[in-house]
Amino acid sequence: MNGPTYKAEIIDRVIFTRWPNPPTKEDVTTILAQMQDAAKRLGANLIYVGSVSPKSKVPDAQERAVLNQFLLDARRTCVEQAWLIYEGTDLQHNLQRVIISGVLILTRTFDNFLSVAKSGESIVKDVSAVLKKDATPIFTMAKEKGLLG
Repeated sequence: MNGPTYKAEIIDRVIFTRWPNPPTKEDVTTILAQMQDAAKRLGANLIYVGSVSPKSKVPDAQERAVLNQFLLDARRTCVEQAWLIYEGTDLQHNLQRVIISGVLILTRTFDNFLSVAKSGESIVKDVSAVLKKDATPIFTMAKEKGLLG
């Protein structure tokens, strides 16, 4: 593959990533290094907002393992809080959000760290609370840049 299969940008101290497809191990290695560098440069851990296109395929077991390790490493090194926006309004998308949320609750791996949402609009208030300022302009900019659906 030629280059990353995602879009990413840091706005303030929020890193937005847009995944049209499940990430590769190379994608995760690259974005994690960029996040660690940014956190060091900013002198503060980042807030991660990952956005999954409704057209994205469901990650297979290997891709899920890569994603899980990414979140463990990000939490340990450079991310204060994370949200996964799993877009889409079909029954399939709603079920996938419920399943992901259920697995998070059962495993308790990411308690008080990772939450699943349907849209960027639904988490602006929560991200604002973590940032201790209004995140609306940050989310507006992210949407304009194609980082949110």
